[in-house]
Amino acid sequence: LILVCSSVSYGSTGGYTGLPGLGGIYYYHYGGAYSGFSGADGEKAQQLDQRFYLLKLPIARAAMAVGGSLLVFSCVLILVGVLGLPWRFPAWLILECILDVAVAIGMVPTLYYFFHFLLGVYNSSVCKEREQLYQSKGYQGFRCSLHGAEIAAGLWGSVAVVAYLVSAGLAVRGYRTVRKLKQKPVE
Repeated sequence: LILVCSSVSYGSTGGYTGLPGLGGIYYYHYGGAYSGFSGADGEKAQQLDQRFYLLKLPIARAAMAVGGSLLVFSCVLILVGVLGLPWRFPAWLILECILDVAVAIGMVPTLYYFFHFLLGVYNSSVCKEREQLYQSKGYQGFRCSLHGAEIAAGLWGSVAVVAYLVSAGLAVRGYRTVRKLKQKPVE
């Protein structure tokens, strides 16, 4: 979910495209005869959108890389459990516990950097100028504030911290259980 939420708000490559650019029936049916932007305003909106997109691009890539890495790590842990490796090598559970704690601790500064970088982008002059341009034409969806998908990515990151800490506790508990069961004599 972190991967999905972090990629949602970065799906567009930027650049204003009004409905008149689509041509045909869209131009008249959806009010394209007056889109609010034409000529220099349209070009300025397109340039500001592209610059804003480029400002957000590094954190978007980083967030998707972190989300993808967590996805792969979780899949590997599931596969190891399915293959029964913890039963054959109980020390694996201690390693899993250490890795889970390391991931949980590493996520805290990652979340801080994610929001710190985004707030820097939203406080930039490019964002402020873009917001004013769109507001001057009556568009309301271009405010310089965090979007729902970005907030959701942060919340899912926080949930991941808790989940990995719980997983670390379960790995220690599993290690104790496996060790106890292996020490019992076979009847």
